[in-house]
Amino acid sequence: MQTVEDQFHPRRHAQFFKHRNYVVLGGSLLFLLMSFALVPRYGLLGLAYAQTAQAAASLLATWVLLHRKIPRLPFFPRRWDRSLFREAFSYGMHFQFITASQALREPVTKALLTKFGGLAFTGFYDMASRWVFTFRELIVQANLVLVPTISGLKERDPASIPAVYRESYRLIFFLTIPTFAFLIVASPIVSHLWLGHYEPIFVRFVALLAAGWFVNVLSNPAYVVNLGTGALRWVSIGCAATAILNPALGFIAGEYFGGQAVVAASILSLILGYTIVLISYHLENRVSFEQLFPKDSIGIVVCSLAGVLIFLPYLSRAPMQSLFSLRVASIVAAALLTTVVVPMWIHPLRKRLIHWVFSRLPA
Repeated sequence: MQTVEDQFHPRRHAQFFKHRNYVVLGGSLLFLLMSFALVPRYGLLGLAYAQTAQAAASLLATWVLLHRKIPRLPFFPRRWDRSLFREAFSYGMHFQFITASQALREPVTKALLTKFGGLAFTGFYDMASRWVFTFRELIVQANLVLVPTISGLKERDPASIPAVYRESYRLIFFLTIPTFAFLIVASPIVSHLWLGHYEPIFVRFVALLAAGWFVNVLSNPAYVVNLGTGALRWVSIGCAATAILNPALGFIAGEYFGGQAVVAASILSLILGYTIVLISYHLENRVSFEQLFPKDSIGIVVCSLAGVLIFLPYLSRAPMQSLFSLRVASIVAAALLTTVVVPMWIHPLRKRLIHWVFSRLPA
């Protein structure tokens, strides 16, 4: 029979991520509703009341959900395990450091960009970042569901973790290459829609950000495995490298080369930091580096690169009127989809992915 300590092992806490998200969403909704109810009567103090109620409700809901999973868990801890606390504290410190270092990257980059490039450059960068980051989140957040799986396998069958990593990386590679190629190719059209004209700075920022976040997404399977197993040392080192190099390289690049160089330096620091995460996982776990470039995805890589090289120059030079004419838009869309969809359709992962999606749809 499992003890409370066994059930609440630091690595097993990842299994409660889904419930944590429910608590966070419910708490946010409660805060919104109580703000509408209390602010008109109490003013700014009403926000404080609403936030206090949110925190209390979240604490209670968290304990109820934990108690359902761990019936022997008391509301007030009565036992103390120094080794368990040390492990949990170390995991938490690493995780908080990773989160903080990631959160600092954008404000630092925007501050340097404002100093050396001006507010216009900062606005273009922010728009390009939102365009790229939205698609990055779709892929990464879907992959995070593997954290509970990895956490469970760490306890039951650690020998199967490399296979999970390999399949996860193949799927991420399969999805990321055409997605980021599309982001770059479509950036001139997005520029026309958002800015009313073609803005080369915006398109360059999209290309730079796509390169940086591409490496970040490819390192995500290694990050997920490390998160599930509790091995966060190299993840912390990679994030620390990014946090240190970003302001250092950004300031030097901005001082000598201007605002666009700040973005290039920021992307370089992002690539170097997450390359450390990816390479360290392969070295520590003796995973072949051949897995970094799956052979069955060569066609996707070639077609995606060809699509970028062919369509990006054309869309960058085409006048706005022709881009939004039905005939030209249909031809471009058909050619672009053919370039991307055909290699993805013949890829062996396509059938498995479609089967996985339909198996989760309601009957």
